[in-house]
Amino acid sequence: MDHILVYHDELEDDEEEVIEVKEYDAVDEAGDKPLQAEREEEKADDGREEWANQFEFILSTIGSVVGLGNLWRFPIKVKQYGGAVFLIPYFTMLIIEGIPLFMVEMWIGQKFRAGCIAGFYKIHKALSGIGFATWMISFYTNLYYNAIIMYTIYYFFASFQKTLPWAQDCPVAESATDFPTACCTENNTASYYWYFEVLKISPNIETAGSFNWPLTLCLLAAWLTCFLCMVKGIKTSGKVVYVTAVFPFIALLGLFIMSLTLGDGAFAGLRYFFDPNYDFPNSTPNPDKVESWGHLKNPYCWLEAASQIFYSLSLGFGSCIAFASYNPPRTNFFKYTLGISVVNSATSIFAGMTIFAIVGSSAYKRGVGISDLSTGPGLAFIAVSEAISSVPASQLWSALFFVMLFMLGIDSQFAGMEGMMTALDDTTLIPKRLPRPVVIALFCAFSFLLGLPFSLQNGDYLVNLFDNYSANFPLMLVAFFEVIAVSWVYGLTRFCKDFEYMTGYYPNIVWRALWGVITPLTLAFVTIYSIVDQLIAPMNYSTVIGCENGDDWDVDAKYPGWGYFLAAFLTLSSFLFIPVMAALALIPDLLRTLGFRAVDIRLPLVCIEEEMKANAVEMTENCSTSKA
Repeated sequence: MDHILVYHDELEDDEEEVIEVKEYDAVDEAGDKPLQAEREEEKADDGREEWANQFEFILSTIGSVVGLGNLWRFPIKVKQYGGAVFLIPYFTMLIIEGIPLFMVEMWIGQKFRAGCIAGFYKIHKALSGIGFATWMISFYTNLYYNAIIMYTIYYFFASFQKTLPWAQDCPVAESATDFPTACCTENNTASYYWYFEVLKISPNIETAGSFNWPLTLCLLAAWLTCFLCMVKGIKTSGKVVYVTAVFPFIALLGLFIMSLTLGDGAFAGLRYFFDPNYDFPNSTPNPDKVESWGHLKNPYCWLEAASQIFYSLSLGFGSCIAFASYNPPRTNFFKYTLGISVVNSATSIFAGMTIFAIVGSSAYKRGVGISDLSTGPGLAFIAVSEAISSVPASQLWSALFFVMLFMLGIDSQFAGMEGMMTALDDTTLIPKRLPRPVVIALFCAFSFLLGLPFSLQNGDYLVNLFDNYSANFPLMLVAFFEVIAVSWVYGLTRFCKDFEYMTGYYPNIVWRALWGVITPLTLAFVTIYSIVDQLIAPMNYSTVIGCENGDDWDVDAKYPGWGYFLAAFLTLSSFLFIPVMAALALIPDLLRTLGFRAVDIRLPLVCIEEEMKANAVEMTENCSTSKA
């Protein structure tokens, strides 16, 4: 897509009109040469805010990609799919899908100096739907992500009691049928506290119950924190990350060192993390063991590795595009992308080692196994919290752990909000007269109100529903169209020349093969497999029933009708923007080509290039009128 600026000099009566046309793109129409002189001026002329220094950009991006999933999703997937063997599909997917997509998103933001909506629009006007789909996915994710941060705030304040509440003696039951009090035993106090004291969970998703006011206040605190740290955009969030992005690494290292001082159980936990076939002391032998290498034949192993890469690198959420849009045009994002990917993967592995060392030491002391660990919030709020309660100075370590979780979560939340706000800045959806702090305040207030159901007694069921259906399949579909838009619509040759101009490195045949063929095909396979899996898998959820079913505290249940509708809405409402916006952009041109009168449909976008071309046309008309 060509963008031109037309300049008119004042003419004398006996001079001809001279129109100077300057290309306003990284390459000419044929894609033959980068226009470096104009791009050097772009940094000073476009008036876009930039990072105070590159270190803030690096820390913000690390804070975005290193999140809660590194701590409680990756370790369980490693244990579930063969221990260290899982690292083979993990790093394979990192190389063929993760890093190439990461670079594509960095390039979009830095090249077009815009968020996800305008960035794809500038590649082609029919592609803005990719940006809108990205925005919706990020919006849904941020809603329930702050609910998880709400839990960390609750546990942080609970850590300051003289005895950690999840380690206290069980309440006295009046009778054996006194539910749920009778379910509490000395071996499940952490589970009892999580389900019946913190969540006050209802028996199923249909029973909303009442508002859990302590959790509601914690949710309000989470959104207030987001507002205060985002009120001036990257000017404030760029400073906050010096603490929120660095502290979790220090805390994680401290927790790991602490766990190694607890005896043989920690080392047994580490071994179990890398080799799930290892018989953990005091555990019951598993007759259904699968040889570690056998997991590589399981397609779910590869699918989970691909899914983990998406979440771990924050691909498809728009945050990487937004952060890169505040870079100078010639920032070498190539080396930053590689470095951040290595930091993210190393953090995931180290976090898994820390979690299993802590849990292993506690299980060893209590004479139980650790084979039944769950993924998600249950790992942090039940298994790890229970393990920490048995170490010396447990209140200190508990507070440190939940502060770390809070900062990991809030960093990712900043990133998601920045991606959404940057995208909105490029559209006419938000009046330009509204100051950014007002927009941030209104957005946080609106999101808080929408998120209030998460603090109901059935809120945890809603969090799980959002987690399962708002991002998985739509995220992969968006990523597929991202790489197609850049490699096949914008053009791989043009992209590589822009890449060379920005980084000083022209991608070799391996990178070009990845962007052009391997990554799109891999994403297509993963997307199709995800769709089929979601269609054939029963849409069930786990309802908590306490000890009414013996040792199993939860059983599978079917969603009510409105649950199916909500799941379908979360899945379809985001990626349907892709065909809808493409149709709005292309149908008028198609009708005109066929000889019909077509109504111009103005997309809700304001792009700098469009305004410049409009001004250029106006200047041409004025000049022609004065000449006449």
